[in-house]
Amino acid sequence: MLNEQLKTTIQTAYSRILESKGLKPRYGQRLMIADIARTLGNIDKADPEIPHICTLEAGTGTGKTIAYLVSALPIAKEHKKKLIISTATIALQEQILNKDLPDLQKHSGLNFSFTLAKGRKRYVCLYHLKRYVSQDQQAELPLSLESEQDLNNQPLYNNKDDIKLYKTLNLAWEKNQWDGEIDSWDDFIPHSSWSPLTSDQHQCSGKRCSYYNECIYYKARERVFKVDCIVVNHDLVLSDLNMGGGFILPAPDESIYIFDEGHHLPNKAINHFKFSFRTNSTIKWLETINTSLKSFSSSAKPPKAILQIIHQTPEQIKEISEQTKQLLALLSQLQFPENRFSSSGSSIADKYENILRFKFGCVPDELREQCYFLLKSFEKLYNLLQHITSFLKDILDGGEVTDFKTEHAEQWLPVLSPMQNRVETALNLFQDFSSKESSINEKPPLPDLSPKNTGRRNLATDTESDNQPPNARWLSKTDDNEGKDLELSCSPTLAANSLEQILWSQCYGAIVTSATIAALGSFDRFILNSGVPGIFNILPSPFNYQENVEFIVPAMHSDATQYQAHTDEVIELLEKIIDPDKGTLVLFSSKKQMNDVEYALLLSDGGHQPVKNWKRLLLTQGQRNKQVIINDHKKQIDKDKGSVILGLASFAEGIDLPGKYCEHVIIAKLPFSVPNDPVDASLTEWLESQGRNAFMEISVPDASIKLVQACGRLIRKETDQGKITLLDKRIFTKFYGKKILNALPPYQRHINVSINDVSSQQDQTN
Repeated sequence: MLNEQLKTTIQTAYSRILESKGLKPRYGQRLMIADIARTLGNIDKADPEIPHICTLEAGTGTGKTIAYLVSALPIAKEHKKKLIISTATIALQEQILNKDLPDLQKHSGLNFSFTLAKGRKRYVCLYHLKRYVSQDQQAELPLSLESEQDLNNQPLYNNKDDIKLYKTLNLAWEKNQWDGEIDSWDDFIPHSSWSPLTSDQHQCSGKRCSYYNECIYYKARERVFKVDCIVVNHDLVLSDLNMGGGFILPAPDESIYIFDEGHHLPNKAINHFKFSFRTNSTIKWLETINTSLKSFSSSAKPPKAILQIIHQTPEQIKEISEQTKQLLALLSQLQFPENRFSSSGSSIADKYENILRFKFGCVPDELREQCYFLLKSFEKLYNLLQHITSFLKDILDGGEVTDFKTEHAEQWLPVLSPMQNRVETALNLFQDFSSKESSINEKPPLPDLSPKNTGRRNLATDTESDNQPPNARWLSKTDDNEGKDLELSCSPTLAANSLEQILWSQCYGAIVTSATIAALGSFDRFILNSGVPGIFNILPSPFNYQENVEFIVPAMHSDATQYQAHTDEVIELLEKIIDPDKGTLVLFSSKKQMNDVEYALLLSDGGHQPVKNWKRLLLTQGQRNKQVIINDHKKQIDKDKGSVILGLASFAEGIDLPGKYCEHVIIAKLPFSVPNDPVDASLTEWLESQGRNAFMEISVPDASIKLVQACGRLIRKETDQGKITLLDKRIFTKFYGKKILNALPPYQRHINVSINDVSSQQDQTN
């Protein structure tokens, strides 16, 4: 139970921070503090029935950051736990780190420390930096450093172009003019130039490294474990949890998590448990293993036992290459439309433009069999590489009595460990594709390859069961700098079981919050995807939507599903309803429609009677950086000139245009997702197979959430006013439209009205 002293601490901190900022207590904010205090204050590990997780929808203006900080920080300290605040966007992370936490620390009377935690890739690896800037050592670099590629097939090292940059960075480091973080370097550093200077858990030799005492990452990690409050992003939390927790961040059972922008968490989790395998690029990459091991043998002179292992790898790599070529030939047959059907005539896959999705995650037996062979071959290669990397680690730990030089171990471990990691990724994919769940037949012709048999943990496979949707499995065409390729991919369809295993069942406590979590007034959609248990609540907004916002749906001739007719009518209406002297945000669900509308509007500038100077007004997404567009938009408004942003989904969420910066939000159509994502399509397919209505369970709730997010760009503070215009009559002509409409805030509604009538009313008001 929350003791009286803790209650007093929270109440006092809340009062002080409000007083210092000149704010009044908000009803929704007080409710949020109470919900969090009840949830976290009543945690009793002896009683698993007591909820330790709370999910709260707190709209813009609620003041949720203050609410969860003043309530969760004192409780975390009382329980001797770390408070981990996780966000989805850099903008919110910076606000919490640079504004909210310092304000709270200064004015609330609470005594706490905080820091920002970043992944290894944000810090320079001194071992790599020092080696690259030394021209004398360049000739001795392992060959793989110039030929090795990461999982995205991007070059890891460019010796000719980047040495000058590396020397500049090194000089700044030595003169204490740079702290070793990419974010604090004044100039932009391309990913291809920065990546060779970083390390990961597979490359890093930790305390074995000769630069360990100076290591920027480990010093930052030490700070993380010493402070009371840690600010992170969702990806870093999931990376740590996926490794078992306690590696990058404090262990989950020692932590209370606050997931702000929590509606992003399930999709982030799904991406963490997705595996892919490219055929052509893998065949090329396998040759770099041979080249690297040959260089390792000649330059480092490992002992006889290791040489014997190295001598086995070419044959094993040759076997995998041949099997991968057979896989490529098999997959190439599936690419043709005439091969869309199996010999029995039943459809085995949906075919999109560059994606072949296997229905219910079931793959042809011939493909499953080939994946099984590759699984066994990659297991052998993994074991060979593991012997070598284990030997190198033992050398660095001082556990091997041998003439092998420590500096060679330090040099080669970062080269060979990523190779082993990439092999493990292939293992995860082929384990999934050759599992019994992937079989088209009821009785699988191959052994059941569960994690207990392989000795490895694969959450993508672990989560499949009779009452859960099958994993999504698909084949896609790729075409990038490495050329054309075929890629196999697998992914959980939902994040629920994965998050239950690594997060909900492991953490001491958690708060999930966002301005938009509930869909159609229910948390069902979020629970389906995230599996989050506990307490749920939708908090009231402090905004007076009824008086400050007009929601307009004009009478339209076209249906939004009729692309050309709808686009033509959107163009006609935009000419009428956009005020050239104000800030306007126009949101599209389709890039093609956005570009077609822009083209038509700009074309109208050259007419005999141009309505507006569109060339001056329009700022279109994709033509420049997102932040540059926002800054240019604000500059125009500050000059008392109008400005119109044409944007897609990324402009419908997470951008802040308060007051005069945005007085009109125009939404071209209801934001239904395009049904071409293999994960979404697999979930839809499974729901329908269960006799459920996927459109009403998935499509409509998701569209509702996106519409609320888009509308939320208008009112950012209590004094904001304006109008929202939706150019999609389906909201009042379709049976689901009423549900979506009723899920919106209580705006002043003008539904199915003549745009001329609305325009005349606005003219009178002006």
